[in-house]
Amino acid sequence: MSETMDVAVVKLGLDASARAEVQAAMDAIARSGDTSSPAGLVQMLREAVAVLRGVEAAWTHGAVESHAPMPPAKAEATFGEAAKDARERFEHEVIRAAHGKTVTKAAPKSAPSSEPSMVVVTIVLAARRALRDVATIDRASFRLALDDLVVVGPAELVALDVIWSPADPDDRPSVAEVERNYPELTRFGAEVG
Repeated sequence: MSETMDVAVVKLGLDASARAEVQAAMDAIARSGDTSSPAGLVQMLREAVAVLRGVEAAWTHGAVESHAPMPPAKAEATFGEAAKDARERFEHEVIRAAHGKTVTKAAPKSAPSSEPSMVVVTIVLAARRALRDVATIDRASFRLALDDLVVVGPAELVALDVIWSPADPDDRPSVAEVERNYPELTRFGAEVG
């Protein structure tokens, strides 16, 4: 039997209370992380998940794409499409770390807004093992999904992309704008803990 791979796409929307903290933390991870090795990517994944788990009270929306294990060529295409889709949701990509290099661009100035703002973090991961499927959009399911991602080791990791949008701290999309750009996001219920 040939090797199969699994792809998971986990999207979390976070409210204004954590937006700046998450944007700064993800920027720091992208700037300092080692994207040239599986061990470096695993470390970046663990750091990104730790940031998200640390601001769980700010989780407002979620979406998941779960896939069955598939042949490597199909997994590569699925991963690539999901990562491209996440990057294209907002107009301006201001930082990108890949293949051991970090590229940054300045974002255009935007008008300040008094509306509540959000940030969406998308983790796209391909692994040489089955990844947890999420059937219910609630905080408990997302905790389990994130816990499953952080135990992926360097030998299992095939590819990783962590995209947060917007990346520019001055870009503050409203909840309505995020919901338009990410129609697949579902609002979490009021459960806590």
